[in-house]
Amino acid sequence: MAKTGDEIFNPRMGQRMIFLETGAESDGGLLRNESYIPPAGDAEPEHVHPFQESGAEVISGSVRFRVSGEERSLKAGESITIPADTPHFFWNDGEEDAHFIGWFRPALKIERFFEAFFGLAQDGKLNEKGLPSMLQLAVMVPHFGDEIRLTSPPWAVQKATFGALAPIGRLLGYRPEYPYPYGGDRDEPSASEGARVSTNAGAGRGAIALMVIVAALLSVALLLWRRRRREVGDKEFL
Repeated sequence: MAKTGDEIFNPRMGQRMIFLETGAESDGGLLRNESYIPPAGDAEPEHVHPFQESGAEVISGSVRFRVSGEERSLKAGESITIPADTPHFFWNDGEEDAHFIGWFRPALKIERFFEAFFGLAQDGKLNEKGLPSMLQLAVMVPHFGDEIRLTSPPWAVQKATFGALAPIGRLLGYRPEYPYPYGGDRDEPSASEGARVSTNAGAGRGAIALMVIVAALLSVALLLWRRRRREVGDKEFL
């Protein structure tokens, strides 16, 4: 769990985030973080925070926000407030690192989402679009649905798709929360909250689960085939 002063890093986007005030320290009322984004970094996917007002104040550099289809560049000393459930995304459109203070009200589980997302990035588990795998999304999206949702495909489609895939993801060892590798002696979440496992261990469990599923399907198919042979044999005898 994040504490004030903790720093996380997303190597894919080059974003560095420092927690200034966490939900636990504000009785759930506010999350504040300090971010640094390099120039020419990838923009994050368009998304909404369904039940959270969010915003940012630029300290130095330039950050370009696209909010409900309208774009605006913020310079040092300028700020923006984004109402809940408003489509938006942002990127560094300047020639130097962008430094800004971001906030979310109420905090909900958004800091745990950042820890999980940046942790996946640290382990190279984001694709070329900056997103986790389909099965990782299947367990994460419902879990963090109150904090953040992609705007495409529609939320109803996401719920139906990921609802069908989530049991498979859990069977193969995927968890909605992915602890960030802070290092040192830190308390880790329980397995039910997303245990951090090695790639080999996860692959091993996945292979075993797939073998069990395939074996079960082959057993059912063999039983049906034998039953069909008996039925055909009885008809030929008659």
